[in-house]
Amino acid sequence: MSVGIAWLLRQPQLDLALRAGPAGDRVRIDVVQPTELQDPRPWLSGGELVLTTGLALVEQDDCGDYVRRLAEVGVAAIGFGTGLSHARIPGAMLTAADDLGLPVLEVPYTTPFAAVSRAVNTRLAEQEYELVRQAADTQVRITRAALKGGVPSIVRELAVATTTAVAFVDARPDEFVAHPPAAADITRHVAELGKRRTASVTTSSPGRTVIVQPVGHSGVVSGHLVVEAHRALVGVELVLIGHAVSLVALELAKSSKLRDERNTLGSKLFGLLLDGTLQPEESHECLLDAVGNRGRVRVLYVKTPRPTETRAAMNRALEMRQRPFYSLGVDDTFTVLMRGDDTVADVAELLVGMPDGVRAGLSAPHRLDDVCRAVEQARHALAASRAGDQLTEFDAGLGTTLLRSPPVRSMLAFVAASTIKVLAEHDRENGTQLVPSLRSFLEANGQWEASAAALKVHRHTLRGRIRKAEEILGVDLGDARLRAELLLALLVES
Repeated sequence: MSVGIAWLLRQPQLDLALRAGPAGDRVRIDVVQPTELQDPRPWLSGGELVLTTGLALVEQDDCGDYVRRLAEVGVAAIGFGTGLSHARIPGAMLTAADDLGLPVLEVPYTTPFAAVSRAVNTRLAEQEYELVRQAADTQVRITRAALKGGVPSIVRELAVATTTAVAFVDARPDEFVAHPPAAADITRHVAELGKRRTASVTTSSPGRTVIVQPVGHSGVVSGHLVVEAHRALVGVELVLIGHAVSLVALELAKSSKLRDERNTLGSKLFGLLLDGTLQPEESHECLLDAVGNRGRVRVLYVKTPRPTETRAAMNRALEMRQRPFYSLGVDDTFTVLMRGDDTVADVAELLVGMPDGVRAGLSAPHRLDDVCRAVEQARHALAASRAGDQLTEFDAGLGTTLLRSPPVRSMLAFVAASTIKVLAEHDRENGTQLVPSLRSFLEANGQWEASAAALKVHRHTLRGRIRKAEEILGVDLGDARLRAELLLALLVES
């Protein structure tokens, strides 16, 4: 807010006259500052109407230097009171002011400096009141717009009221609304900062201001409001931006409440599907937003020492990805329905930031009608996980799922103690190669040629070693089940 020189000259009660410098409202006064100091620069910041009677300006040279010093700090104008120290404004002051383009007003003896200050302050107060009144009216319009048209209307009204470019960028990819429509390119500011940024950011440069405000609720950032102006934004405009952010957040909160209700319904349907009450074809449409592109689902089985916090964190993480949270379970374990095209990396990223001690098993992708098997796979994956693993994927194709089960490993270790270790002891004492020969034979499925080639020995040599192993162990390696058990024991032992 500021007062133009032309407005000040039009006030008849002041009887001011322009004696040097430009006229018109292009020159703006922010504040009135009376001073009789010869060099008041340390106490000036620019935009002032400096009032003086010239008490410290004795010589003509003093007047020219005085004007140059004030112009240097960017004062708006000089008001020179005549009839006290000087009968008229010194010529050197007027000449210097014309040269520098600094307006000089003559304040007659009959006009107190206080009257000039009062007039400017009153005008500034009127401007401030007008801005507040306009802001209040604008807040009402924006609120009405929110009730009628939601987020797009809020964006439009804010842009019109502040004469800026405004956009709301949703957390979902490529989802935004902007006004004017040509302002869509300002959404790039969100991408530059990162979509999950939770703090407000303001960047300013000459002739340009950009504000990026996160919008969300319950600690979840659901989008960003972006405002770009080709000037500095004033306080009332910042208030309007804050009001718009609050209204957008309220609009999003409506969606959040709907999401909570949808999650509750989806979780119940998930439970009915698992217990067989609901058939897959009956639940498919209701659970569609949790199903992958190829109609597949995965199940995440979670174990946590802090179930309430973990559930809340999981819900927030999925909400940020615009995903539902369909979950079942009590106490320290629960299952979550995931999309079939979720990769292990996707799920691992989802678990980032979960409370300490959270561990999970992930099933392979399944059709929705096979979700019960997916639940069992997720449980087995968690049971077979190693200490310290946060996420373990079930994958029978790797041939290691059975070996990850602690009870199975314990039993196989017992088998290895009475078989593999006996052969290893014989190898150490006699310099033989029974254990590596047995392993090669078993991994080749009992094929003599393939096994001998892998060991780089003649097949008759291999036959002799296997017969020796059978003799020591008292077994017949022609039994396929025995070969399978010994191979697993070898894998555990190694």
